[in-house]
Amino acid sequence: MLILTPASYQTAVKNWIVSVCIYQLIPLTLFSQVSDQEILLLQKLDSIQQTSSPAKHFASLYLKTTGVAAEFFQHDKPEVKQFILRLESRFAGYFFRSVEAFHMGHTIPMEWQAYFSDTVLSPLQYQLLGINAHINGDIWQALTTEFTLEEILENKKSYFDFQKGLIKIYRNFYESSVDTHAAIRLLRNSSFGLDKLYGKMMLAKWRKRQMDLAVLYHTDPSLFQKKLDRLHKKMDRLNQLILHHL
Repeated sequence: MLILTPASYQTAVKNWIVSVCIYQLIPLTLFSQVSDQEILLLQKLDSIQQTSSPAKHFASLYLKTTGVAAEFFQHDKPEVKQFILRLESRFAGYFFRSVEAFHMGHTIPMEWQAYFSDTVLSPLQYQLLGINAHINGDIWQALTTEFTLEEILENKKSYFDFQKGLIKIYRNFYESSVDTHAAIRLLRNSSFGLDKLYGKMMLAKWRKRQMDLAVLYHTDPSLFQKKLDRLHKKMDRLNQLILHHL
């Protein structure tokens, strides 16, 4: 007869919860093909989303996105999957370091300061602030830190292919926001639904801008810095809009 100690019982329960979460995100038929690195990433995001930290709100959205990415690239060539895995891991690190900085009372990276500026924002505000920080602030850093210029250029197609997977996440996020937030419903009604189309276009534009920045980082540092400075101003304006009007 197997006897579980309190510690081993807690570990077993936690592993069961994480497994249920992962199976909900990734079809059972594909689960065996998911790498250990991706499983660890999913577990870490799940652990954050179960805390009382403000970080839980973006972690929940991030968890869904990571699950969709794991499924989306399952049947791609090994070199494509390796590129995406490296990008995922490096990219997530910028969120994790900001979460750690917040809890340790250390200086939070500039991109994430608005997110952690208050502990009583609405889930929607946190999610939108997180999207702004992570997409507009972290992608170019992940690309330039993890890859050479040659690797970035070789994998541009795979990077942009995932736009199809992100649209699925965006659609669900948008519909959920419309159902639960009067301001978003008003925006939808007053724009005759064009706000949804605009959101998709902006998502694609933001990701393209991050790829362009990553290339400029290697090829034209002066122009890169000018564009990055302008982007930081745009991010700040969007953060103020989210903080004060939603």
